[in-house]
Amino acid sequence: MLSRNQTSWLVERVVLSLVVMAFGTSAGLAQQPNGPQFPAAPGQLPTPQEPLVAEVRITGNETVKQDTVLSYLRTRKDRQFDPETLQADKRRLTSSGLFREVRIYTQPAAEGVVVTFEVFERPTIRAIEFRGNRGITERTLLKQCGLTVGDSLNFYAIGEARRKVEDYYRSKGFPKAEISIIEGDQPEHRAAVFAVAEGPLQRIEKVEFVGNTFVSAKRLETQIQSKPGYLYYLFRGKVDRSKIEADAEQLTAYYRSFGFFKARVGRELEFDDNNKWLTLRFVIDEGPQFVVRNVSVLGNSTFDTAALQASLNLQSGQYFQQGKMERDVNTLRDVYGGQGYIFADVKAEPRFSFENPGELDLVYNVTEGEQFRVGRINVHIAGEFPHTRESVILDRLSIRPGDIVDIREVRSSERRLKASQLFETDPQTGKEPRVVIRPPDLNDTRTATQPPRPGTVRGQSPDRHQLDIDVYVEPMLPLFAPTPQGPSR
Repeated sequence: MLSRNQTSWLVERVVLSLVVMAFGTSAGLAQQPNGPQFPAAPGQLPTPQEPLVAEVRITGNETVKQDTVLSYLRTRKDRQFDPETLQADKRRLTSSGLFREVRIYTQPAAEGVVVTFEVFERPTIRAIEFRGNRGITERTLLKQCGLTVGDSLNFYAIGEARRKVEDYYRSKGFPKAEISIIEGDQPEHRAAVFAVAEGPLQRIEKVEFVGNTFVSAKRLETQIQSKPGYLYYLFRGKVDRSKIEADAEQLTAYYRSFGFFKARVGRELEFDDNNKWLTLRFVIDEGPQFVVRNVSVLGNSTFDTAALQASLNLQSGQYFQQGKMERDVNTLRDVYGGQGYIFADVKAEPRFSFENPGELDLVYNVTEGEQFRVGRINVHIAGEFPHTRESVILDRLSIRPGDIVDIREVRSSERRLKASQLFETDPQTGKEPRVVIRPPDLNDTRTATQPPRPGTVRGQSPDRHQLDIDVYVEPMLPLFAPTPQGPSR
Protein backbone atom coordinates (compact mmCIF):
# COMPACT_ATOMS: atom_id res chain seq x y z
CA MET A 1 0.00 0.00 0.00
CA LEU A 2 1.17 3.52 -0.80
CA SER A 3 1.25 6.14 1.87
CA ARG A 4 -0.81 9.28 1.62
CA ASN A 5 2.18 11.37 0.58
CA GLN A 6 3.26 8.85 -2.04
CA THR A 7 -0.27 8.71 -3.47
CA SER A 8 -0.45 12.51 -3.64
CA TRP A 9 2.94 12.69 -5.37
CA LEU A 10 1.94 10.05 -7.93
CA VAL A 11 -1.27 11.92 -8.78
CA GLU A 12 0.66 15.16 -9.24
CA ARG A 13 3.15 13.50 -11.59
CA VAL A 14 0.35 12.03 -13.72
CA VAL A 15 -1.37 15.43 -13.93
CA LEU A 16 1.94 17.08 -14.87
CA SER A 17 2.52 14.57 -17.68
CA LEU A 18 -0.97 15.22 -19.03
CA VAL A 19 -0.34 18.99 -18.98
CA VAL A 20 2.91 18.60 -20.90
CA MET A 21 1.17 16.45 -23.51
CA ALA A 22 -1.68 18.97 -23.78
CA PHE A 23 0.72 21.89 -24.30
CA GLY A 24 2.64 19.99 -26.94
CA THR A 25 -0.55 19.16 -28.83
CA SER A 26 -1.98 22.69 -28.63
CA ALA A 27 1.28 24.21 -29.87
CA GLY A 28 1.31 22.00 -32.95
CA LEU A 29 4.14 19.76 -31.72
CA ALA A 30 4.30 16.17 -32.91
CA GLN A 31 4.96 13.93 -29.87
CA GLN A 32 6.50 10.55 -30.41
CA PRO A 33 4.61 7.77 -28.56
CA ASN A 34 5.88 5.12 -26.15
CA GLY A 35 8.37 7.40 -24.43
CA PRO A 36 9.52 6.68 -20.87
CA GLN A 37 7.79 8.27 -17.91
CA PHE A 38 9.29 10.42 -15.17
CA PRO A 39 10.19 8.01 -12.35
CA ALA A 40 11.18 9.29 -8.97
CA ALA A 41 14.47 8.46 -7.41
CA PRO A 42 14.25 5.63 -4.89
CA GLY A 43 13.31 6.79 -1.42
CA GLN A 44 12.56 10.41 -2.53
CA LEU A 45 9.35 12.34 -3.02
CA PRO A 46 10.37 15.34 -5.21
CA THR A 47 8.17 18.39 -5.50
CA PRO A 48 6.38 18.92 -8.82
CA GLN A 49 8.11 21.32 -11.29
CA GLU A 50 8.12 22.18 -15.00
CA PRO A 51 10.11 19.63 -17.04
CA LEU A 52 13.53 20.58 -18.39
CA VAL A 53 14.89 20.10 -21.88
CA ALA A 54 16.98 16.95 -21.69
CA GLU A 55 18.43 17.15 -25.20
CA VAL A 56 18.11 19.09 -28.47
CA ARG A 57 18.57 17.08 -31.65
CA ILE A 58 18.96 18.33 -35.24
CA THR A 59 18.12 16.02 -38.13
CA GLY A 60 17.80 16.42 -41.90
CA ASN A 61 20.60 18.94 -42.42
CA GLU A 62 23.05 18.08 -45.17
CA THR A 63 24.97 21.22 -46.11
CA VAL A 64 24.01 23.51 -43.23
CA LYS A 65 26.16 22.87 -40.17
CA GLN A 66 24.53 21.87 -36.90
CA ASP A 67 26.06 24.84 -35.08
CA THR A 68 24.41 27.15 -37.61
CA VAL A 69 21.02 25.62 -36.88
CA LEU A 70 21.57 25.83 -33.11
CA SER A 71 22.44 29.54 -33.40
CA TYR A 72 18.80 30.25 -34.34
CA LEU A 73 17.37 28.35 -31.34
CA ARG A 74 16.46 29.55 -27.87
CA THR A 75 15.54 26.06 -26.76
CA ARG A 76 18.63 24.64 -25.06
CA LYS A 77 19.55 21.69 -22.89
CA ASP A 78 18.76 22.09 -19.16
CA ARG A 79 16.47 25.03 -19.84
CA GLN A 80 12.80 24.96 -18.97
CA PHE A 81 10.60 23.36 -21.61
CA ASP A 82 8.34 26.00 -23.23
CA PRO A 83 6.06 25.28 -26.23
CA GLU A 84 5.92 28.98 -27.18
CA THR A 85 9.71 29.13 -27.37
CA LEU A 86 9.66 26.09 -29.67
CA GLN A 87 7.26 27.81 -32.05
CA ALA A 88 9.43 30.96 -32.04
CA ASP A 89 12.45 28.77 -32.89
CA LYS A 90 10.53 27.25 -35.77
CA ARG A 91 9.65 30.69 -37.15
CA ARG A 92 13.28 31.84 -36.96
CA LEU A 93 14.54 28.78 -38.79
CA THR A 94 11.89 29.12 -41.48
CA SER A 95 12.55 32.83 -42.04
CA SER A 96 16.33 32.28 -42.20
CA GLY A 97 15.97 31.21 -45.83
CA LEU A 98 18.02 28.08 -45.21
CA PHE A 99 15.09 25.67 -44.98
CA ARG A 100 11.85 25.24 -46.84
CA GLU A 101 10.19 23.38 -43.95
CA VAL A 102 10.85 22.73 -40.24
CA ARG A 103 9.17 20.11 -38.07
CA ILE A 104 9.39 19.68 -34.27
CA TYR A 105 9.07 16.46 -32.28
CA THR A 106 9.05 16.04 -28.48
CA GLN A 107 9.68 12.87 -26.49
CA PRO A 108 9.57 12.45 -22.69
CA ALA A 109 12.77 11.15 -21.13
CA ALA A 110 14.06 10.39 -17.65
CA GLU A 111 15.84 13.77 -17.46
CA GLY A 112 12.99 15.80 -19.01
CA VAL A 113 11.93 16.28 -22.64
CA VAL A 114 13.94 15.48 -25.78
CA VAL A 115 13.27 18.03 -28.55
CA THR A 116 14.03 17.14 -32.16
CA PHE A 117 14.13 19.70 -34.99
CA GLU A 118 13.78 18.07 -38.41
CA VAL A 119 14.82 20.49 -41.14
CA PHE A 120 14.34 20.28 -44.89
CA GLU A 121 17.00 22.34 -46.65
CA ARG A 122 16.34 24.55 -49.62
CA PRO A 123 18.21 23.49 -52.75
CA THR A 124 21.34 25.54 -53.37
CA ILE A 125 23.03 26.65 -56.58
CA ARG A 126 26.00 24.40 -57.20
CA ALA A 127 26.98 25.78 -60.61
CA ILE A 128 26.23 28.79 -62.87
CA GLU A 129 26.68 28.49 -66.63
CA PHE A 130 26.06 30.57 -69.76
CA ARG A 131 25.83 28.86 -73.12
CA GLY A 132 26.03 30.63 -76.47
CA ASN A 133 27.71 33.88 -75.36
CA ARG A 134 30.42 35.18 -77.69
CA GLY A 135 30.35 38.96 -77.53
CA ILE A 136 30.54 39.14 -73.72
CA THR A 137 32.71 36.96 -71.49
CA GLU A 138 31.23 34.56 -68.96
CA ARG A 139 33.09 36.33 -66.15
CA THR A 140 31.28 39.57 -66.97
CA LEU A 141 27.92 37.82 -67.16
CA LEU A 142 28.50 36.16 -63.78
CA LYS A 143 29.09 39.59 -62.28
CA GLN A 144 25.97 41.06 -63.89
CA CYS A 145 23.53 38.26 -63.01
CA GLY A 146 23.90 38.72 -59.25
CA LEU A 147 24.02 34.99 -58.46
CA THR A 148 26.77 33.15 -56.62
CA VAL A 149 27.43 29.48 -56.07
CA GLY A 150 25.97 28.43 -52.71
CA ASP A 151 22.95 30.73 -52.85
CA SER A 152 19.50 29.26 -52.32
CA LEU A 153 17.91 28.08 -55.54
CA ASN A 154 15.18 30.70 -55.60
CA PHE A 155 12.98 30.77 -58.70
CA TYR A 156 12.46 34.53 -58.44
CA ALA A 157 16.23 35.15 -58.16
CA ILE A 158 16.86 32.99 -61.22
CA GLY A 159 14.26 34.92 -63.23
CA GLU A 160 15.70 38.24 -62.04
CA ALA A 161 19.19 37.12 -63.09
CA ARG A 162 17.88 36.31 -66.58
CA ARG A 163 16.38 39.79 -66.87
CA LYS A 164 19.58 41.50 -65.68
CA VAL A 165 21.73 39.65 -68.21
CA GLU A 166 19.30 40.45 -71.01
CA ASP A 167 19.24 44.15 -70.08
CA TYR A 168 23.03 44.19 -69.94
CA TYR A 169 23.28 42.70 -73.43
CA ARG A 170 20.92 45.32 -74.81
CA SER A 171 22.92 48.10 -73.18
CA LYS A 172 26.04 46.80 -74.93
CA GLY A 173 24.66 46.96 -78.44
CA PHE A 174 22.75 43.67 -78.68
CA PRO A 175 19.13 44.95 -78.78
CA LYS A 176 17.79 41.61 -80.02
CA ALA A 177 19.53 39.48 -77.40
CA GLU A 178 17.34 36.89 -75.69
CA ILE A 179 18.21 34.93 -72.56
CA SER A 180 16.34 31.77 -71.59
CA ILE A 181 16.59 29.47 -68.58
CA ILE A 182 17.73 25.92 -69.31
CA GLU A 183 18.09 24.81 -65.69
CA GLY A 184 17.18 26.42 -62.39
CA ASP A 185 13.39 26.82 -62.57
CA GLN A 186 12.42 23.40 -61.16
CA PRO A 187 12.60 22.09 -57.55
CA GLU A 188 14.87 19.21 -58.52
CA HIS A 189 17.45 21.45 -60.23
CA ARG A 190 20.77 22.21 -58.56
CA ALA A 191 22.36 24.58 -61.11
CA ALA A 192 21.54 27.82 -62.93
CA VAL A 193 22.10 27.40 -66.66
CA PHE A 194 21.20 30.13 -69.18
CA ALA A 195 21.02 29.95 -72.97
CA VAL A 196 22.20 33.12 -74.72
CA ALA A 197 20.98 34.16 -78.18
CA GLU A 198 22.99 37.34 -78.72
CA GLY A 199 21.77 38.45 -82.12
CA PRO A 200 23.77 40.99 -84.18
CA LEU A 201 25.92 43.66 -82.54
CA GLN A 202 24.53 47.05 -83.61
CA ARG A 203 26.53 50.28 -83.65
CA ILE A 204 25.68 53.92 -84.29
CA GLU A 205 27.07 55.16 -87.60
CA LYS A 206 25.86 58.76 -87.38
CA VAL A 207 23.46 61.03 -85.50
CA GLU A 208 21.28 63.63 -87.20
CA PHE A 209 18.99 66.41 -85.96
CA VAL A 210 15.99 67.60 -87.93
CA GLY A 211 13.87 70.68 -87.20
CA ASN A 212 16.28 72.55 -84.93
CA THR A 213 16.58 76.29 -85.59
CA PHE A 214 17.25 77.68 -82.10
CA VAL A 215 20.63 75.96 -81.65
CA SER A 216 23.01 74.10 -83.95
CA ALA A 217 23.40 70.35 -84.23
CA LYS A 218 26.88 70.61 -82.70
CA ARG A 219 25.38 72.13 -79.59
CA LEU A 220 22.67 69.48 -79.38
CA GLU A 221 25.29 66.73 -79.64
CA THR A 222 26.71 67.87 -76.30
CA GLN A 223 23.38 67.06 -74.64
CA ILE A 224 23.14 63.40 -75.64
CA GLN A 225 25.01 60.17 -74.84
CA SER A 226 24.21 58.21 -78.01
CA LYS A 227 27.06 58.99 -80.39
CA PRO A 228 29.18 57.17 -82.99
CA GLY A 229 32.25 55.37 -81.70
CA TYR A 230 35.84 56.28 -82.35
CA LEU A 231 39.04 54.46 -83.39
CA TYR A 232 37.33 52.54 -86.17
CA TYR A 233 34.25 52.19 -83.98
CA LEU A 234 36.06 49.92 -81.53
CA PHE A 235 35.07 52.00 -78.52
CA ARG A 236 31.58 53.13 -77.59
CA GLY A 237 28.99 53.81 -80.26
CA LYS A 238 26.90 50.75 -79.38
CA VAL A 239 23.14 50.94 -79.73
CA ASP A 240 21.41 51.25 -76.36
CA ARG A 241 17.71 51.95 -76.71
CA SER A 242 17.35 53.03 -73.10
CA LYS A 243 20.02 55.70 -73.69
CA ILE A 244 18.26 56.84 -76.84
CA GLU A 245 15.03 57.34 -74.89
CA ALA A 246 16.92 59.21 -72.18
CA ASP A 247 18.55 61.41 -74.84
CA ALA A 248 15.15 62.37 -76.24
CA GLU A 249 14.02 63.39 -72.75
CA GLN A 250 17.24 65.34 -72.16
CA LEU A 251 16.79 67.27 -75.41
CA THR A 252 13.21 68.09 -74.45
CA ALA A 253 14.36 69.37 -71.04
CA TYR A 254 17.12 71.39 -72.72
CA TYR A 255 14.64 73.19 -74.97
CA ARG A 256 12.23 73.85 -72.12
CA SER A 257 15.03 75.41 -70.06
CA PHE A 258 15.08 78.14 -72.74
CA GLY A 259 11.34 78.72 -72.69
CA PHE A 260 10.25 76.23 -75.36
CA PHE A 261 7.68 74.64 -73.08
CA LYS A 262 5.81 73.02 -75.96
CA ALA A 263 8.88 71.47 -77.55
CA ARG A 264 8.63 67.81 -78.61
CA VAL A 265 11.47 65.50 -79.59
CA GLY A 266 10.97 62.28 -81.54
CA ARG A 267 13.50 59.74 -82.80
CA GLU A 268 13.91 57.63 -85.91
CA LEU A 269 16.11 54.53 -86.09
CA GLU A 270 17.28 53.60 -89.58
CA PHE A 271 19.47 50.48 -89.94
CA ASP A 272 21.47 49.34 -92.95
CA ASP A 273 20.71 46.21 -94.94
CA ASN A 274 22.76 44.04 -92.56
CA ASN A 275 20.93 45.43 -89.53
CA LYS A 276 24.24 46.33 -87.91
CA TRP A 277 24.77 50.08 -88.49
CA LEU A 278 22.29 52.67 -87.25
CA THR A 279 21.52 56.18 -88.39
CA LEU A 280 19.95 57.83 -85.34
CA ARG A 281 17.75 60.80 -86.21
CA PHE A 282 16.16 63.15 -83.64
CA VAL A 283 13.12 64.97 -85.04
CA ILE A 284 12.51 68.23 -83.14
CA ASP A 285 9.39 70.37 -83.01
CA GLU A 286 10.57 73.43 -81.11
CA GLY A 287 7.30 75.30 -80.78
CA PRO A 288 7.14 78.91 -79.53
CA GLN A 289 9.64 80.37 -77.10
CA PHE A 290 7.80 81.89 -74.13
CA VAL A 291 8.34 85.50 -73.14
CA VAL A 292 8.28 86.85 -69.58
CA ARG A 293 5.36 89.23 -69.28
CA ASN A 294 5.65 90.34 -65.63
CA VAL A 295 8.17 89.74 -62.81
CA SER A 296 6.98 90.13 -59.21
CA VAL A 297 8.34 89.45 -55.71
CA LEU A 298 5.88 88.44 -52.98
CA GLY A 299 6.27 87.96 -49.23
CA ASN A 300 9.01 90.54 -48.69
CA SER A 301 8.74 93.14 -45.93
CA THR A 302 12.37 93.93 -45.05
CA PHE A 303 13.49 95.07 -48.48
CA ASP A 304 11.74 97.28 -51.00
CA THR A 305 10.05 95.39 -53.82
CA ALA A 306 11.35 97.71 -56.54
CA ALA A 307 14.94 97.30 -55.28
CA LEU A 308 14.64 93.51 -55.28
CA GLN A 309 13.19 93.47 -58.79
CA ALA A 310 15.98 95.75 -60.04
CA SER A 311 18.59 93.24 -58.83
CA LEU A 312 17.14 90.49 -61.00
CA ASN A 313 18.70 89.48 -64.31
CA LEU A 314 15.58 88.09 -65.97
CA GLN A 315 13.24 91.01 -66.64
CA SER A 316 9.89 91.61 -68.29
CA GLY A 317 9.94 91.34 -72.08
CA GLN A 318 12.85 88.85 -72.20
CA TYR A 319 12.68 85.26 -73.33
CA PHE A 320 12.43 82.85 -70.43
CA GLN A 321 15.63 81.03 -69.44
CA GLN A 322 15.72 78.62 -66.55
CA GLY A 323 19.40 79.32 -65.87
CA LYS A 324 18.71 83.02 -65.42
CA MET A 325 15.73 82.28 -63.17
CA GLU A 326 17.86 80.05 -60.92
CA ARG A 327 20.58 82.70 -60.72
CA ASP A 328 17.96 85.26 -59.71
CA VAL A 329 16.78 82.94 -56.93
CA ASN A 330 20.35 82.79 -55.62
CA THR A 331 20.64 86.58 -55.93
CA LEU A 332 17.58 87.11 -53.73
CA ARG A 333 18.89 84.61 -51.20
CA ASP A 334 22.23 86.43 -51.09
CA VAL A 335 20.48 89.77 -50.57
CA TYR A 336 18.72 88.37 -47.52
CA GLY A 337 21.70 86.29 -46.40
CA GLY A 338 23.93 89.38 -46.48
CA GLN A 339 21.72 91.00 -43.82
CA GLY A 340 21.46 88.08 -41.42
CA TYR A 341 18.39 86.38 -42.94
CA ILE A 342 20.43 83.32 -43.83
CA PHE A 343 17.46 80.95 -43.63
CA ALA A 344 15.33 82.99 -46.01
CA ASP A 345 13.57 80.77 -48.54
CA VAL A 346 12.99 81.91 -52.13
CA LYS A 347 10.97 79.88 -54.63
CA ALA A 348 10.36 80.77 -58.27
CA GLU A 349 6.98 80.03 -59.85
CA PRO A 350 6.37 80.50 -63.60
CA ARG A 351 2.67 81.12 -64.26
CA PHE A 352 1.43 80.66 -67.81
CA SER A 353 -0.95 83.14 -69.32
CA PHE A 354 -4.21 81.81 -70.74
CA GLU A 355 -5.12 85.13 -72.34
CA ASN A 356 -1.84 85.49 -74.26
CA PRO A 357 -0.37 82.14 -75.32
CA GLY A 358 3.41 82.23 -75.43
CA GLU A 359 3.69 84.52 -72.36
CA LEU A 360 4.19 83.81 -68.67
CA ASP A 361 4.42 85.67 -65.40
CA LEU A 362 7.36 84.97 -63.11
CA VAL A 363 6.67 85.15 -59.36
CA TYR A 364 9.32 84.87 -56.62
CA ASN A 365 7.78 83.85 -53.29
CA VAL A 366 9.92 84.91 -50.33
CA THR A 367 9.79 83.58 -46.76
CA GLU A 368 12.14 85.90 -44.89
CA GLY A 369 12.54 84.18 -41.53
CA GLU A 370 14.50 85.83 -38.70
CA GLN A 371 17.64 87.94 -38.64
CA PHE A 372 20.68 86.44 -36.88
CA ARG A 373 23.99 87.63 -35.50
CA VAL A 374 27.22 85.74 -35.03
CA GLY A 375 27.47 83.94 -31.68
CA ARG A 376 30.51 81.84 -30.88
CA ILE A 377 33.13 80.89 -33.45
CA ASN A 378 34.29 77.37 -32.61
CA VAL A 379 37.51 76.17 -34.26
CA HIS A 380 37.93 72.42 -34.78
CA ILE A 381 41.49 71.37 -35.73
CA ALA A 382 41.83 67.75 -36.81
CA GLY A 383 44.76 65.58 -35.77
CA GLU A 384 45.97 64.05 -32.53
CA PHE A 385 48.65 66.69 -31.91
CA PRO A 386 47.66 69.83 -33.88
CA HIS A 387 50.33 72.53 -34.02
CA THR A 388 48.26 75.27 -35.65
CA ARG A 389 47.07 78.02 -33.34
CA GLU A 390 43.44 79.06 -33.45
CA SER A 391 44.55 82.63 -34.10
CA VAL A 392 45.99 81.55 -37.47
CA ILE A 393 42.51 80.46 -38.49
CA LEU A 394 40.58 83.34 -36.90
CA ASP A 395 42.82 85.89 -38.65
CA ARG A 396 41.58 84.59 -42.00
CA LEU A 397 37.92 85.03 -41.10
CA SER A 398 36.08 88.24 -41.93
CA ILE A 399 33.29 87.53 -39.41
CA ARG A 400 33.36 88.32 -35.70
CA PRO A 401 31.05 87.54 -32.76
CA GLY A 402 28.24 90.07 -32.57
CA ASP A 403 28.28 90.91 -36.30
CA ILE A 404 25.19 90.42 -38.40
CA VAL A 405 25.66 87.14 -40.20
CA ASP A 406 26.64 87.79 -43.82
CA ILE A 407 26.53 84.58 -45.83
CA ARG A 408 28.76 86.17 -48.47
CA GLU A 409 31.49 86.85 -45.90
CA VAL A 410 31.15 83.29 -44.62
CA ARG A 411 31.87 81.98 -48.12
CA SER A 412 34.77 84.40 -48.58
CA SER A 413 36.30 83.26 -45.28
CA GLU A 414 36.07 79.65 -46.40
CA ARG A 415 37.77 80.48 -49.70
CA ARG A 416 40.62 82.24 -47.88
CA LEU A 417 41.21 79.20 -45.67
CA LYS A 418 41.37 76.96 -48.76
CA ALA A 419 43.76 79.33 -50.55
CA SER A 420 46.11 79.71 -47.57
CA GLN A 421 47.89 76.40 -48.38
CA LEU A 422 48.08 75.70 -44.65
CA PHE A 423 45.33 73.10 -44.63
CA GLU A 424 44.45 69.95 -46.51
CA THR A 425 42.25 70.71 -49.52
CA ASP A 426 41.02 67.57 -51.24
CA PRO A 427 37.28 67.65 -52.03
CA GLN A 428 37.31 64.04 -53.22
CA THR A 429 38.28 62.75 -49.78
CA GLY A 430 36.35 65.43 -47.90
CA LYS A 431 39.53 66.99 -46.50
CA GLU A 432 39.04 70.71 -46.97
CA PRO A 433 38.39 73.70 -44.70
CA ARG A 434 34.72 74.22 -43.95
CA VAL A 435 32.85 77.07 -42.30
CA VAL A 436 29.50 75.79 -41.07
CA ILE A 437 26.68 77.84 -39.60
CA ARG A 438 25.09 75.88 -36.82
CA PRO A 439 21.26 75.76 -37.09
CA PRO A 440 19.37 77.43 -34.24
CA ASP A 441 18.16 74.16 -32.72
CA LEU A 442 21.78 73.01 -32.27
CA ASN A 443 23.09 76.14 -30.58
CA ASP A 444 22.32 74.77 -27.13
CA THR A 445 24.64 71.80 -27.69
CA ARG A 446 28.19 72.62 -26.59
CA THR A 447 31.26 70.62 -25.81
CA ALA A 448 32.61 70.64 -22.29
CA THR A 449 35.89 72.21 -23.47
CA GLN A 450 34.24 75.39 -24.81
CA PRO A 451 34.33 78.18 -22.20
CA PRO A 452 31.20 80.34 -21.80
CA ARG A 453 31.21 83.99 -22.69
CA PRO A 454 31.08 86.46 -19.80
CA GLY A 455 27.56 86.82 -18.48
CA THR A 456 26.29 83.63 -20.10
CA VAL A 457 25.51 80.17 -18.84
CA ARG A 458 27.61 77.31 -20.20
CA GLY A 459 25.84 75.63 -23.11
CA GLN A 460 23.40 78.48 -23.77
CA SER A 461 23.40 81.52 -26.03
CA PRO A 462 22.46 84.86 -24.47
CA ASP A 463 20.19 85.59 -27.42
CA ARG A 464 18.16 83.11 -29.44
CA HIS A 465 18.89 85.27 -32.49
CA GLN A 466 22.60 84.43 -32.35
CA LEU A 467 24.10 81.56 -34.31
CA ASP A 468 27.32 79.71 -33.58
CA ILE A 469 29.78 79.12 -36.43
CA ASP A 470 31.99 76.03 -36.58
CA VAL A 471 35.27 76.07 -38.50
CA TYR A 472 36.73 72.67 -39.46
CA VAL A 473 40.32 72.43 -40.73
CA GLU A 474 42.95 69.71 -41.10
CA PRO A 475 46.52 71.10 -41.15
CA MET A 476 48.85 69.87 -43.86
CA LEU A 477 51.56 67.55 -42.59
CA PRO A 478 55.03 69.17 -42.67
CA LEU A 479 57.92 67.45 -44.43
CA PHE A 480 59.45 66.75 -41.03
CA ALA A 481 56.70 66.23 -38.49
CA PRO A 482 57.56 67.97 -35.20
CA THR A 483 57.20 66.26 -31.87
CA PRO A 484 54.21 67.06 -29.65
CA GLN A 485 56.46 69.49 -27.73
CA GLY A 486 57.75 71.12 -30.91
CA PRO A 487 57.19 74.75 -31.85
CA SER A 488 53.83 75.95 -33.20
CA ARG A 489 53.61 77.69 -36.50
